Amino acid sequence: MSGKRDYYYNSTGSSSSGTTITRPVRRHLVNVYLTLAAMCAIAAAGSQVGDYLGPNGSTLGSLGAVGSVSMFRFTSINSRNRWALLASYSLFSGIAISAFLAFFLNMDPSGSLIFMALSSSVLIFLGFSLSAVMSERRSALYIGAFASSALGILMWLSLANMFFIRSSSIFSIELYVGLLAFAGFVMYDTQMIVERASAGAMDIPGHAMELFMDLYSLFIRLAHIFMKKEFERDNDKRKKRANRLRREY
Repeated sequence: MSGKRDYYYNSTGSSSSGTTITRPVRRHLVNVYLTLAAMCAIAAAGSQVGDYLGPNGSTLGSLGAVGSVSMFRFTSINSRNRWALLASYSLFSGIAISAFLAFFLNMDPSGSLIFMALSSSVLIFLGFSLSAVMSERRSALYIGAFASSALGILMWLSLANMFFIRSSSIFSIELYVGLLAFAGFVMYDTQMIVERASAGAMDIPGHAMELFMDLYSLFIRLAHIFMKKEFERDNDKRKKRANRLRREY
């Protein structure tokens, strides 16, 4: 009886304390991060498959990713099919982004832009995710409401900019605000995973998919930002060359 009483006291005390995370939850987080790393590796392999499929690969990958997510949501937590759907979603996500990566490589054959976008997204993801783990529990849950509101506003703003305004400055605002919103989702989803795992929901594939979506979105936003900066640099160089030629003649 005393052992059960001590266990109950330690578990309730750890859950009520600000930053304490129990050992099972820490083990669960490690498994989630390892699964996330495996998903990234599968997505990288999927991008290579998309190169062989050609222009239709992105459409096929997008449809496959949407189908995999839809089936994943309606699969029970204890089902083994969730792991197969998780792998298929990772593969189709890589195929869907293959055309985007090919465009990057055509613009920058060295691959430095892709490396910068990928490394920056990983560093931002790790920084915000680890800060959510180390900070006081439930302290970042309110960020989810702000991030969702920001994405909703950006969706309407992007539609208005596409059909009516057509301003490049608004597009830049969409990129940077969207980047901050998805960084906020990293903190929110990480703390939600901690709280759900503390409540006994050790859903490794489901939690890994949430973090993968956040990392995927960060990479897309950063890639667009780096690509936009590269275009601006090229335009500046062309303008300087044109001015020099005018002065010479």
